[in-house]
Amino acid sequence: MRWQSLAWRGHPSLAIAPFVLLAAACGGGDAPPGAVADAEAPQQVAATAAPQANAAGAPIPAPGEWQLAVANGVVSVDAFQAPRRPLLEALAERAGFALELTAGELPPLTLRVEAKPLELALPLLVGELEYSAEWSSASGAHRLVKLVVGGPRALAPPDDDPSLRPGEVSDSLERALREAADDENAMSEEDALRQMHDADAELRLRAVLALASEGEGLKALVSAIESDPDPRVRAAATVGLEDSDEFAAVQALVGALDDPNAEVVVEAIDSLEFAGDASVVPALQQVLSHPDARVRDAAAKAIRLLGE
Repeated sequence: MRWQSLAWRGHPSLAIAPFVLLAAACGGGDAPPGAVADAEAPQQVAATAAPQANAAGAPIPAPGEWQLAVANGVVSVDAFQAPRRPLLEALAERAGFALELTAGELPPLTLRVEAKPLELALPLLVGELEYSAEWSSASGAHRLVKLVVGGPRALAPPDDDPSLRPGEVSDSLERALREAADDENAMSEEDALRQMHDADAELRLRAVLALASEGEGLKALVSAIESDPDPRVRAAATVGLEDSDEFAAVQALVGALDDPNAEVVVEAIDSLEFAGDASVVPALQQVLSHPDARVRDAAAKAIRLLGE
């Protein structure tokens, strides 16, 4: 299972997806890709800007499509791997601020924002890009005057462990999975349970991958996700639960969507996707507005794969 898991996650061409990819209907009906709500049509803006229009349970757009509504300083966005430049240009036009794009190519955007004030929606829309915003205040109103957007900025270190370099959680997990697959002397569950209390995070990581997702092993994996101080161990524990249909396992993976480390959240999403339980789609939809683009992309892909 561990080697299959590695093939599925790191080398999709080596694994056969256990699910059928279903087409998700775009909320824009017959509108072409990149459709933008017309700010000059009040009824349409009101419908698309209202919180209930993008409530949890709404289908995400097809790849490359997006919807935008701006009304009275409130922004709603629904986008899946959508071209960011025209979206930002449309936002600038409708919100009435000057836009300067200093980068040639901008990464696509996956995001769901439901009726947020512009000052709260903007950091999510800009995401991993360098930017500066000029605001003005007059008569109690706070208005965006100019937005300058550059290229992608360097990823910050994980929130909960500044000693780890960006990407180290995922790299450590894939390396550990390969080593576990090649290890002819598998660790016993008794040894693994004992090693879960070791001060060395590398030893705990190897122990996690040796645990079965049932009985005492299940309890230890759930505990690791909820309380282990090292994000590499928490990420590995999500992999250990991906083949379990126990309620406690699913709940632990859903809980990991709130992990402070974005790489752990991505691994939790991958495990929920691997498990194939469509009941977790509403929880996945809640992270479509996560500040990290990797999390948003993983969530959108998982939702589409699970048939929503």
